[in-house]
Amino acid sequence: MTKRLEEEFNLPPMDDALQAESVSKETALTTAQTLEDAITISEKINNALAEVRGMEGHDGEMDEIAKEAIDSYQQLMSLGMNMTDMAAGPVFANAANMLKIALEARDSKVTRKLKQIDLMLKKAKLDQQTEKSEPAAEELSATVFDRNELLKLINQKDK
Repeated sequence: MTKRLEEEFNLPPMDDALQAESVSKETALTTAQTLEDAITISEKINNALAEVRGMEGHDGEMDEIAKEAIDSYQQLMSLGMNMTDMAAGPVFANAANMLKIALEARDSKVTRKLKQIDLMLKKAKLDQQTEKSEPAAEELSATVFDRNELLKLINQKDK
């Protein structure tokens, strides 16, 4: 590009544009890497939750509720568009309520998964603490002495 074209169209110099493009590529690469890491973590969480029974039933119910709420929202919106302005207000309010229900159903799935993960982490921590606090089998074994043998042992240690 020539200097005159840059001035005519009020464009930044070509060197600045190329540098900005290289910077945006670098940020895009770091963003992509961050997203890949998040997806990997999400896949690990989903794999860990696959072992938990009963989650798929709740997920299915919440998906069904969300789908029906969105369908109702769309029907109410089309109905509200075909009404007079004065009568359409309550219909649009109910349509917004349907969206809220759909959002809460989706949120319920995520909340339940997070609670399950929290419980799994607490259980792992508790298991780890109980392993540390359990005495070894050798420490639990006891030897029975009569009084005379015990005094002999004490006297031998004193010498």
